[in-house]
Amino acid sequence: MKNVVILFLFTIGLISCSEPSLIIDISNSKLSLDYRHYEQDLFTLNAENLSGSLDELAPKYPVFINGMYKDPTKLIQLENYLRNELNIKLFNDWDSKIGSYDKMEEDLNLAFSHYKYYFPEDTLPTVYTYISGINYEEPIIVQDKEILIGIDLFYGEDYEAYNQLQIPKYISKNNNPEYITPVVVRAFAQKKFENYIHGETLLDNMIGLGKLEYFVEAMMPKLMDSIRFQFTTNQMVWCYSHEKSFWKHLAMKKHLFSKDYRNYKKFIQHGPFVSSLERDSPGRAGLFIGYRIIKDYMEKNPDVTLSALMVNTDFTTIFRDSKYNP
Repeated sequence: MKNVVILFLFTIGLISCSEPSLIIDISNSKLSLDYRHYEQDLFTLNAENLSGSLDELAPKYPVFINGMYKDPTKLIQLENYLRNELNIKLFNDWDSKIGSYDKMEEDLNLAFSHYKYYFPEDTLPTVYTYISGINYEEPIIVQDKEILIGIDLFYGEDYEAYNQLQIPKYISKNNNPEYITPVVVRAFAQKKFENYIHGETLLDNMIGLGKLEYFVEAMMPKLMDSIRFQFTTNQMVWCYSHEKSFWKHLAMKKHLFSKDYRNYKKFIQHGPFVSSLERDSPGRAGLFIGYRIIKDYMEKNPDVTLSALMVNTDFTTIFRDSKYNP
């Protein structure tokens, strides 16, 4: 009965509501990022004069081309890439699977308008899309000034090429187009704050990763929890309805302060479910606990800014001051 009630609350949007402090006025920080769609230009260029065509594209795509057209070896590699049957299929299927970048750009503009509100002095990245050849281990690449989106990683979990490559279902379920923006924002935060999210114990790492999830929520405060976490509805319901018992399990089994990464990684890594829990539990369930700790911490410490939170590595104090008690 409890699950039914929570599912009802979830479906009418109550569980996904962000705290009021994250609903901010971004009217003075609205922006539009610089988007460059490499695959759209690359796969339609003049193949008879590849070097000359690349010379024309180079100023627009320095992160990809960077003098490639002057290097015979790299030119051959690019020719092979363009002739690859999978890459051709991935480009040809873009129209039916994505079709337009309007929604993605609208969502990313909104997210980074929130980012500009919290970090007004920061330089904003240029966003590139490209065909990665289904590099599912690295769908998003974040560099100093660029974000590279392997757009072929967001064709929908049932896309035939994913099945042909035998990508596990718990991975391919993350390949739906509605996940593009939260995945990009999380990868961006992970790169920016990479020195502030890792600790020694499971609890440290849950809190550190929970900061990332809170950051994503701050950038996209109206997004449903299930989309933000990339959980199914049932998995999201499981997290809320089993929060107390999951926390008790971690404490009783002495996982919280374990420094044995091999033992506790199952709680924070992708997987079909957590092996020591029910099959309805999502892999990465520990991130949900970390996120809930951070939520409690920020609600009880309203003077802490988002920027201060993200660089705070005193995980013990964060946990203590959160007064987390599910």
